[in-house]
Amino acid sequence: MKHKLTTFILLFLAGASSVFWGCKEDETDETYKNLDDPRIRSMVIGLTSKIVVNDLDAIIFNYDSLDKGTNLSHVRTYFYGYVSKPTYKYKKNGEWIDFKSGDALDLSDKLEILSTSEDKSQQKKYTIDIRVHQYDVAAFTWQDYSTVDLSARISSQKSFAYGQKNLWFCSEESGASVLYSSLDLKNWEKRMLDIEGADWSSSAILGDSIFVQKSSGEVYAASLDDLQFSAYASAVKLEKILFTIKSAIWAIGSDANGRCIYSKEAGDFQRRAALPGNFPSENITTFTSPSGYTSLGYVYASQNGQGTIWSVDGKGNTCQLQKADGTIPSLKNPSVFFYSGMLGIVGGEKVDGTYSTECFSSNNGGVSWQHDWHKDLSGDGLTNSGTFVLSDMGEIVFVGGNTPSGISNKVRKGVLNKLTADDLNYQN
Repeated sequence: MKHKLTTFILLFLAGASSVFWGCKEDETDETYKNLDDPRIRSMVIGLTSKIVVNDLDAIIFNYDSLDKGTNLSHVRTYFYGYVSKPTYKYKKNGEWIDFKSGDALDLSDKLEILSTSEDKSQQKKYTIDIRVHQYDVAAFTWQDYSTVDLSARISSQKSFAYGQKNLWFCSEESGASVLYSSLDLKNWEKRMLDIEGADWSSSAILGDSIFVQKSSGEVYAASLDDLQFSAYASAVKLEKILFTIKSAIWAIGSDANGRCIYSKEAGDFQRRAALPGNFPSENITTFTSPSGYTSLGYVYASQNGQGTIWSVDGKGNTCQLQKADGTIPSLKNPSVFFYSGMLGIVGGEKVDGTYSTECFSSNNGGVSWQHDWHKDLSGDGLTNSGTFVLSDMGEIVFVGGNTPSGISNKVRKGVLNKLTADDLNYQN
């Protein structure tokens, strides 16, 4: 019995050994078959992940062109073969120079790369062509579009799209109120309004009526059909009317317990929630934008000498999206807008009294912001300018406003640059 068991164990080990060595031999053969493969499977650079390796034409190029002005003179570049590990050289001044994957290459012009198979038996030469937009296709070109009949500097303003018309309400420094209306943002009608001292930055439309707060604090209302303003009786002490979301006007007010968020649908303003102690109170500029299946209200304001962003939802909940950490500067009366999924802040008066031409934008609902130099204003900065957005046409329109040299009668249209031939074909 012991002899039979020993024989069985020896036979089992011998069989297992033959299976093991058989697999090892197969793996060696499989690896060997690929040692003569010089092809580049992929190329990776930090600027973009969409690099196409075309083995048929021996061309490596990026699927999406990079922004105009991208510096390609020193780009960390990685090459990967298939199973084997080729070695690489690049051509410079007519000579082939050894290249280690992960080092930097100058990709500012077309570059030849030579890949040699791991067993040194085969080579394949590629041309690398990293495309850069010839034009800044993320930028606006600012054009003079039309003019409005402004006679004095603007002290407050707010723009609305109502029905088929674009409405821009503004107050002049004298206290006079004016309405400019247009169907096409090119031809404008001017109407003087019988309401003195209106602060149009504190206004909102509800149904077919507009509500505006005077600088003295009283609220006035009028039908948009006749614009005959009369005092609106409210038991609430309002600080500022913000905007309309979810068929309700939202405003900041106060009661015995402190500052609160209020809303109005029918009847008087109703208290919704207490405001956090750090909710801003100076240089407030407001706008709204879609958010999922609803809308959010946004508050840009100055706080401790810096800009901050807050949101208000349809239940009155507030959230500080961007802290006053220097990401956005302190600005008085900038233009704010929602455009093609992007929130934007343009212009405004800086702390030192100069006017900004810079644009700051957010592509994630106001959580993070950055200087969007593509959309900086050309020429003078602006404050207290009306803002209209034509997303379907790829345009933003600023109406009038104040400049360092006085009032601006211009209607300025920002037109998104168009794609050119180099953006449609990898062969420039």
